[in-house]
Amino acid sequence: MSNIKKIWGELNNVFLHRQVKIDILTLEKNTGCSIHFHEHKINRFCLIRGKVKIKTDLGEKLLKKNEVFDVYPKTTHQFIALQNSILIEIAFVDTGVLEEKDIIRKVQGGKFIKGKFYTLNKLKKENWNAIKNIK
Repeated sequence: MSNIKKIWGELNNVFLHRQVKIDILTLEKNTGCSIHFHEHKINRFCLIRGKVKIKTDLGEKLLKKNEVFDVYPKTTHQFIALQNSILIEIAFVDTGVLEEKDIIRKVQGGKFIKGKFYTLNKLKKENWNAIKNIK
């Protein structure tokens, strides 16, 4: 199991196989992942605790506890933590092998501060103390 610190919290990989990856995401309130899409990968999200909104180019979804929400390939999306939350992310492909590089980022992940979204690079540029040791 690997733990990776992110601008939005922590990613803990609990399962990895040729076509499937399962991560537990511990999300910090008022943060969001990058706005991105995948060429081949399907993302399945399941909220365990907290309050999370998933924004896609098809609309927005406020997840309910234990609810599953799928994001299909080529669909731009971003999760936003409205509270400290725990989210399960299952990434999989129907055919072929799951590739880590199967991501096209449009906007970097970051934090919402007083209602405004700041990317990691913007926070680093402004020397915010809260972003030390974040990838």
